[in-house]
Amino acid sequence: MQFSEIPGLTELKQQLIGAFKKGKVAHAQLFSGVSGTATFPIALAYASYLMCPNRTDEDSCGTCPNCTRIQKSIHPDVHWYFPKISASDGSKYEKVLGEALPHWRTFISDSPYGTFEDWVGSYGQENKNLQLSREDSRQILKNVSMRSVEGGYKIIFIWGVEFMHPTAANAILKVLEEPPEKTIYLMVTFSYDLLLQTITSRSQLINVPPNQVSEVQEYLTQKGVAEQQAMQLAKMSQGRLGVGLHLVESEDEMAYHQFRDWMLACWNRDLTSLVSVSEDFSKSGKASQRGFLTYSMSLIRNSLLKLAGSPPPIINQEEDTFIGKYAQKLGFEKLQTMYELLNEALRHLDRNSNPRITHLNLSLAIVKKINS
Repeated sequence: MQFSEIPGLTELKQQLIGAFKKGKVAHAQLFSGVSGTATFPIALAYASYLMCPNRTDEDSCGTCPNCTRIQKSIHPDVHWYFPKISASDGSKYEKVLGEALPHWRTFISDSPYGTFEDWVGSYGQENKNLQLSREDSRQILKNVSMRSVEGGYKIIFIWGVEFMHPTAANAILKVLEEPPEKTIYLMVTFSYDLLLQTITSRSQLINVPPNQVSEVQEYLTQKGVAEQQAMQLAKMSQGRLGVGLHLVESEDEMAYHQFRDWMLACWNRDLTSLVSVSEDFSKSGKASQRGFLTYSMSLIRNSLLKLAGSPPPIINQEEDTFIGKYAQKLGFEKLQTMYELLNEALRHLDRNSNPRITHLNLSLAIVKKINS
């Protein structure tokens, strides 16, 4: 993660870089922000900046071995601590950590703006009580006492410090207050008010604010979200970029189920359902109508790519299974015609045609084609 990958927050980035340039890097820094903000990405980008030998005045290089290893969460001098299943002793802890680390690496790579609930889902331990345990504190004390492998900074990265058990928190107070030279604690919290005062009083607080709504909108647009949709989702996110990304994913999931049910109604020639679907379509906003037809075209296009033997862009497993079956049942010629019909309906909408009639005519044309 680099600072340049995180939209906005220019003043905060300059503050962190400026502290490094002045040789005033605090040994214990607590990054605090609302869930869904860039709290963790900022801390991660700062870790990369501290460890990068080719850093510039504005950012880490992003390509050196240190940057690459931090990105993959495998740098020998960056030690990760995060909520997981508790272990009663060292041998069990190694087993728990070994099972959790692959999930953790995937999580921070795919969902750096993710919440604690996202981590629990990624870890697959929804029914367990996850925490930073006393055994975690023992491992922290052990890693702090050892020299850095490569002679530079040694970073103790604690994500979700509010989930640290009180006995674990108390166990690390001395090394938190007086760590060895070049040992840096980077701690991330989404619930500052739940932290023990003994932790907050020994840490430099770094408040990470939400982004500007315009910054979230631009970020989503760069990710391929239609401009008007990006604006709506950015407003709903209240500057929390992670929330904006979640909204995009949930809308895509809803659109997939809407497309699937629509196609099944066409396949079964269920005219009653098709009339109802067209009514619902007409009641949505113009941006949603256009977005749904565009999304439908993308799924048809992916079906065509499947038939051509070219892997489509990465999509979720449910979509991939559906378009694979759909492609085999319909064949290239029918899918191509459906794509053209969708594109034509989109042009009609852009010319302010009646959305209910446009969608119903489109549905009937698809019924005729797939049953021919």
